[in-house]
Formats: sequence, structure tokens, C-alpha cells
Amino acid sequence: MHNDAPPIPFWAIGLLGAIFLIGISIFMQQSRSAALIEQFARQPTPALPLPALPQLEVQNLAPDVQAAARAIWQQIATGNRSQPIDPVASSQRVRVEIDVIEPTADGVRIKGTVTNLTTADLLVPISAFELRDSTGESYRSPSSTMASLPPGGSTPLELSVPLPEGRGLLLITHLPPDPPIEQRLLIDVRGARP
Repeated sequence: MHNDAPPIPFWAIGLLGAIFLIGISIFMQQSRSAALIEQFARQPTPALPLPALPQLEVQNLAPDVQAAARAIWQQIATGNRSQPIDPVASSQRVRVEIDVIEPTADGVRIKGTVTNLTTADLLVPISAFELRDSTGESYRSPSSTMASLPPGGSTPLELSVPLPEGRGLLLITHLPPDPPIEQRLLIDVRGARP
């Protein structure tokens, strides 16, 4: 018996092989881009070239910011999630967007995303993030986790910090050569009048 089906052309085999290799490449790139999920711990405060820290105490802020700060802490104190004071900060290369702050047994967990704003791949190490509370304490991760973001790509950011209740919290993102960017997440409401 003779088979009348035409053989698969060589160019079609080559095209299928190329599609397969591109698929593997995309999968490998996505698997290299780890989510930035870390437990932060109190560390010696580094001397970053920052201007004066933003106001993290409630007393000298505008009335609407004071009300927002109190509402956030009230939500967290009752075991609920809340949004930060400053949800988005950007440099020329990266945007950090914090969606939610939620209480944990020993502090708070901050969840958001980091997005590459450039037209090239961007490596973002967990060491680019520092949290400082309103007493000046610094919190960092001892990990070396790193995310490789393609142009326009994003990765989850989840930072847990053992923050005492009521303290203000500042997120500093320092990805040289860009200057550090700052986000007020929580305002210190300890001792403030309602």
C-alpha cells in the first residue's frame, strides 16, 4: 500500500522548532522573575542620601491627612486591611504601587507591585527596599532575592515588617543610579488627639 500524504516540508518543521524555542525562552524568563516576597527585620539604619524624612507624625499634617491616618490605623487595629497614605511612587525606571496594608501577628504586611518603566530588562533586588518607622528604626531583608523584569513587566511585592502599633512607616526604594524614592505608608498616631 502506498501513502499519498505529502511529507511535511522542512520549513514547517523549522517554524515549529522556532516557536517551541521561543516558548521555552519566554517560560524561562518568567520563571527567573521571582516575586519579591520577604520578611523584613530591624537592621542598623544605613546612611542613604535622603533629604529630611517626610512627616510621619500626625500633629503637623493637614486635617484630611490626619483623618486618613487615623482611619488607616483604626482599620488595622480591628484586624482589617487598609490602603497606604501614598500608594504610588515612581522613579525614571521603576514604579512601586502599594495596594494594601494588612495586620499580622507581630506587625504589618505590605502588598503591591513593582513595574519596570524602561525599554530594557531591569534587575530589582529585594535590597532596593527599606522600611523606616517614625522612630528612625530601619527594617531590611537579609535575603538576596532578585526579580528580572522585562520592559513594562511587573512582579508582586510583599513585605512583612514587625512594626509596633501606631508607628509611622516609610518605604524607601533605592535603585541606583536613580535617587531614592519615598512613600509614606502609615502615619504615627500615638498620643495624637482624635
